[in-house]
Amino acid sequence: MNWWKLYLTFLLLITLFFPAKGIHIAFYALAIVYWGGGRLLKYAFDRVEITRSTGRTRLFLGETGKVALTFKNRTIIPLAWLSGREHLPVALEAGRAKRWVISLGPLAEVTASYSITGSQRGLYAVGPLEISAGEPLGLHQFSRTTQSNHDIVVYPRVFTLRELGLPSKLPYGNLRTRQPIFSDPARLSGVRPYQSGDSRQSIHWKLTARTGELQVKQFQHTVAAEAVIFVNLNEEDYPVHNLYVESELAIETGASLANYLARAGESFGLISNAHLREQRSESQLMQGEETTLVEAPEGKAGKVTTIRLLPRKGIPQLMQVLEALAAAECRLGARFPELLSNEARTLSWGATLLVVTPSDSPELVDTSMSLLRSGYQVLIFVVGRTVQHRELLYRPAGANLQLFPVTKGETLEWGIG
Repeated sequence: MNWWKLYLTFLLLITLFFPAKGIHIAFYALAIVYWGGGRLLKYAFDRVEITRSTGRTRLFLGETGKVALTFKNRTIIPLAWLSGREHLPVALEAGRAKRWVISLGPLAEVTASYSITGSQRGLYAVGPLEISAGEPLGLHQFSRTTQSNHDIVVYPRVFTLRELGLPSKLPYGNLRTRQPIFSDPARLSGVRPYQSGDSRQSIHWKLTARTGELQVKQFQHTVAAEAVIFVNLNEEDYPVHNLYVESELAIETGASLANYLARAGESFGLISNAHLREQRSESQLMQGEETTLVEAPEGKAGKVTTIRLLPRKGIPQLMQVLEALAAAECRLGARFPELLSNEARTLSWGATLLVVTPSDSPELVDTSMSLLRSGYQVLIFVVGRTVQHRELLYRPAGANLQLFPVTKGETLEWGIG
């Protein structure tokens, strides 16, 4: 019950029967405080400006970060207290709402923040944001709900190759070529006597000092081989009873391979038939000419999505791949063998295709063999529990097609590399 209204009503009745000056002063003073103060508070509250320092918070699994909101009072009317409440998705901290209370003076700007822990991979939208304001006497309180867009990105877990049961060194790298166009200074193949016209930079000074004759280093001639990680997240290819576990392992394997290639200084990209979770913040997940997200209608899957990140080097490329995998969902999508065949043929000759899939189906192996004959390198990583083509396991380096079962939690050494 609003006792102030009762008090004012009581004073109004008194002023009608007792025309005392003090009673009139008290009545008008309280009336101005009650109605005038409420209007002023609402005026200031409606003009509170809310901004975020960033449209997205990025976290690794288990990492704790902060989400900051800045409240700015655009008027000279103070807000004694302003409270906020923001709702979190159920997958993050069990969906518990975050609360805080601040005081906002005239033309003041205050930043409030709360911590959040990345407990599960994914792309999440927080909100809505509920804010309330009032004054010390408790006469008035106003509330409103606003859609202040903010995304939480939790990257997939990244493992070392040994932690995935893979060899510590994959049979991957630059390809030797018979055409001596570009030499690779990192690959020494031998030495020979100096000839007129040889570069001074290629002289082997230590051997020259030891033999007394000028000796020149010889290098292997290679062509740079790009690597593209293909991740199969078509729901139809996964067993129903193990869909979540195996699809998550496929995403983690793709992330771990990307990390391995980035640390090795190689150029790598990502192609997948995964669906991307909806994002609400203004900053988009994929930006730039090197990245495309293609959608096309195809049968019962509705809109078929292809995530395509063209090969690039460096940590920024790694973070973009991890962000795409964080938002990936396993749903009905494009048939993976067709996707692999069509997308691979748009890549440069000699590219290495790292194929992550739940099973090594005969159709997929046939497609891989066809790509091998076209000059591509193909490595298949099976995240499912069974391997159909066991003859492709434990093959030595240089074999045409190699297959690797991903056994997280076990460490195997296959004598490759």
